[in-house]
Amino acid sequence: MNPLPALSRVVLSRSFTSGLISAVGVLAIGLLGYAAGGMAFAVPLGSGALTICFADNPAPLRVKAVELLFSTFAGGLYFALVWASLGRPWLQLLLVPLLGFGAGLVSLWGKRALAMSFSLLFIAIITLGAHAAPDPSSYVLGVTNFLVGGLLYTGYALLLSRILRNRTKQQALAELLDALAAYMAWQSDFYRLQTTDDETVGRAAALQGAANDALQSARDLVLRERERPLDAVWTRMLLDMLDLFEAQLAAQTDSLLLRQQFEGTDVLDALHAGTAQTASALSALALALLHSRELDAPAPDPARWIAVGRQGDDLLRATRTRQTEQARAALGSLLHTLREIDQWVQSLQASYASRDKAVDQPALPDVNLFVSAWRYEPRQLLAHLRLRSPIFRHAVRLGLSLLCGLLVARLLFAHQTHDYWILLTIAVILRPNYGVTRQRLKDRLLGTLIGCLFVALLLNLQLGLPTLLGTLFLALTFARTFVTTNFRFTAIAASVQSLLLARLLEGDVRFLVNQRLIDTVIGAALAWGFSYLLPRWEYQDAPSQVAALMRAQRDYAQAVLEGAQSDERTFRIARKHLFDTLAAITSLYVRMLEEPARQRRALGSLGRLITHSYLLAAHLASMRVLRAVRAKRLTQQAIDALMGPTRIWVLQQLAPTRSGTPGGLSIAPDASVVPGIADAGATVDPLARRLQLIGHEAALIREISQGVKFELHAPAHDAPSN
Repeated sequence: MNPLPALSRVVLSRSFTSGLISAVGVLAIGLLGYAAGGMAFAVPLGSGALTICFADNPAPLRVKAVELLFSTFAGGLYFALVWASLGRPWLQLLLVPLLGFGAGLVSLWGKRALAMSFSLLFIAIITLGAHAAPDPSSYVLGVTNFLVGGLLYTGYALLLSRILRNRTKQQALAELLDALAAYMAWQSDFYRLQTTDDETVGRAAALQGAANDALQSARDLVLRERERPLDAVWTRMLLDMLDLFEAQLAAQTDSLLLRQQFEGTDVLDALHAGTAQTASALSALALALLHSRELDAPAPDPARWIAVGRQGDDLLRATRTRQTEQARAALGSLLHTLREIDQWVQSLQASYASRDKAVDQPALPDVNLFVSAWRYEPRQLLAHLRLRSPIFRHAVRLGLSLLCGLLVARLLFAHQTHDYWILLTIAVILRPNYGVTRQRLKDRLLGTLIGCLFVALLLNLQLGLPTLLGTLFLALTFARTFVTTNFRFTAIAASVQSLLLARLLEGDVRFLVNQRLIDTVIGAALAWGFSYLLPRWEYQDAPSQVAALMRAQRDYAQAVLEGAQSDERTFRIARKHLFDTLAAITSLYVRMLEEPARQRRALGSLGRLITHSYLLAAHLASMRVLRAVRAKRLTQQAIDALMGPTRIWVLQQLAPTRSGTPGGLSIAPDASVVPGIADAGATVDPLARRLQLIGHEAALIREISQGVKFELHAPAHDAPSN
């Protein structure tokens, strides 16, 4: 296996670019301060830049400006308050938990706000280890230097964001293409691997979730700031990827049936090779985007599907049973979908090839409704100033845990110079969700151990200043690179960074290696203990997530099964909402897996709900292909008459219900037959069979969702085991 493409994907990714920008900016501002006024001037200037860099993540220019300016001035306030409290321990016991509480409330603005929250905690905590200002003028100068450092970094980051805006969009699209290629590669392997139904759908759901995450990120970056002609190219490519993803879902609907029917034949080998070729084409296009170079990979060969169809016909011609006819119809539908996927791939390749040419781009639909609403309004704070709010509970946990950490540090480790590492560990680990907190705890402990061992080895080599500065630069780069993708690597790099920085400022710091390990263990223990204070377990948010998923599925089904299919905008919005809610409930399910067993309510039922929701989405996605095929032989009125009973049935099954138990169903899903459609086991008509499967999945989802509601509201000791 060639490691170079994988390495280039890391080095050319958005996360590495962001880490590199942060490291260059912090180092340059620190050196500028040192050249202007020595170490006394460089430390607050560099601290301002370092603090603000934690909030520097890829985003449209306006969003980034709000985040960085907020972090600069709020961080300056935190720095000023803590620095003024030095030498007044009783004041710090009051100030630190209040500042921690305030930083915790910042997370109310969503996932991106967690970075701003940490930047505030970071400067408050490391300032506890500083020396008090000798006089008021030095204090004012230090606070001013901090703000100047933050503003310099803000201007630098915004300038580079403007310069690299096009590059950032390319990287986001490349990451989405890689996610789609991984899903396609799994579909290819599926025709060779022998897996159970649960393993099949579970793995598919994981890859679909990854594609959904990449899709949300790309959508927010690509669909904003579309002033230049090249932006239209990236927007067109993103819209094509949305349709491609939907076609991939449709291609998964009959895979199990085909694998069972054609097991041991050349048909499965041909399907494996053909879909692998499509996955390779997507991967090659992603790599070309990352490298900003011409695409040298050919488009997928459409003729390969003709050969697969002939092979299937030859195998099934000898026997004409209901099962073989169904397999024949399913194979024809799949091949039509795979040809459609190839067309989307060719469209993507053509759009990319036209990026530098004066080619008129097709008109684009209104995409403003497809981007996330990033709002940072102070009045939103009022809705969370109550004990029921999970954000308020997190802020209370954070403030009290920092107070406890400060007491432990001052009572047991007053002689240490870096006892604030205990508090920093708490700030890094403690998150609003227990599952994320637990995973960060494990990553922080293991990452700190590895980082300390590496620094201990490095210090024994007696390396010179240039080497130490270079290593420090790389550590800062990697700490920022993996903060959202692999926190264990970030923990390793952060330990190396903090110890080498202490080495440059304080001289021999071998004793700090052991101290870092001890402080990390204590801070991790405190963070774990306080995660049980006023907890907000995932099952408490599950009812609203399930209700949102049912609404999104109903809207998507209505958009797909409606008569005229003329309003493409309504369909695209419904599809966006479905993908978003599926991603949200899948994330909730994954976080619940990390919680204590007693708090994992309805875990099995939630997993089944997610599985069958993806199956229903796949069946509905395939309907668009089947309708297009059937439109060549039937009138629109005839298609509507065929689909009408199913549409009514599905919307009834997915409608809100007040029933709190599984007994609320009038018809058991296993016995249900959609009105007006023959039983799926008795028909070989692809459209009729797909309608029957859609109706069956809708009824099954209704039953599962009712079971989820019942289990979530049952007492913990009465909830069914999973």
